[in-house]
Amino acid sequence: MKRPLCPTSLTLSVVFILMVAVPAGAQKQTKGAQAPKQQATTANEGENNIDVSQIDQILKGEEKVFEGGTFTYNPAGRRDPFVSLAEGVQESKQRSERPPGLPGMLIDELRLEGIVQTPQGTIAFVQGRDKLSYILRAGTKLYDGEVEKVLPDEVVFKQQVNDPKALKPYRTVVRRIAEKK
Repeated sequence: MKRPLCPTSLTLSVVFILMVAVPAGAQKQTKGAQAPKQQATTANEGENNIDVSQIDQILKGEEKVFEGGTFTYNPAGRRDPFVSLAEGVQESKQRSERPPGLPGMLIDELRLEGIVQTPQGTIAFVQGRDKLSYILRAGTKLYDGEVEKVLPDEVVFKQQVNDPKALKPYRTVVRRIAEKK
């Protein structure tokens, strides 16, 4: 049973036949017209003036890779395209050893205990995951961010976020003192 040709495949077949047939017919006409030899030699010279020097460099580079040469990538501040977006930077940081004390604490691991006004500025008291108390000032570095500002009733953190879809590489986290009854 034969299938009928669809219009697009028929059109493509006709175009392909024309592409093959027209250059062959054009060559026959130039041979029959006995074009001057000078014009024929300039046309052949134009074909021979193709620059192939870069092809050799590319092939040599491929040979080095196949011989065991390693490929290195310098991101220079850009995202590494060979690292999966599904794995976040924060996850890899959490797997590694954290520094002791406050620089090793995540923002989510801190519990705000109190805020005090001093002549040098406002400071906050927090309790860490190790059940020790720490003092926070504006600019204090934490494992996944830093303290942006300490206000009389809240502390504002700037938390680093590894989300390729996010417009900013950080998000603002605000912690308020819970009123005790």
